[in-house]
Amino acid sequence: MGYPSTSPLAAQHERLILELLPLKDGPQFREWISGPFVCGSWHEFCRDFLARNPNSPEPDKTKTAQAAKDAIKSKTVKYLSYHPEKDGWSPEDHHVRFIVTVISDNLLKGGIWSEDDWRKRGIDVAKAAYEVLSFLRAMGMNGVDPNPPSYEAQF
Repeated sequence: MGYPSTSPLAAQHERLILELLPLKDGPQFREWISGPFVCGSWHEFCRDFLARNPNSPEPDKTKTAQAAKDAIKSKTVKYLSYHPEKDGWSPEDHHVRFIVTVISDNLLKGGIWSEDDWRKRGIDVAKAAYEVLSFLRAMGMNGVDPNPPSYEAQF
């Protein structure tokens, strides 16, 4: 995932997000969002939602973060399965899926959050992941392919 040139607004946005994440600096943040702990979830979000809804408004942060926290806690298949069926999903569902997958991936060894972080500050972690998605959308990271690939078999 290519990182766009840094404008003053982008740099300020990045600094604000760094306050929410357990990362040291801008280069570490850029490496993280370009790496395996975020990149796959971002590409999925672009392919399954953003490519078809590029100007969609962001859902309510608190409600979306709470839904993501609840989905992880209850191990909701809708959001946690490998390739969930997304027919009929709302915009909020796609945002929740991004947050859930970023958090779940980052609770693995090498990720930026620990199980202890999640237990003590789950809603804050979910809100931070929401802000990462907002940042990626605002920065237009890698653009959006108008004809994204699909998992569906072609016969």
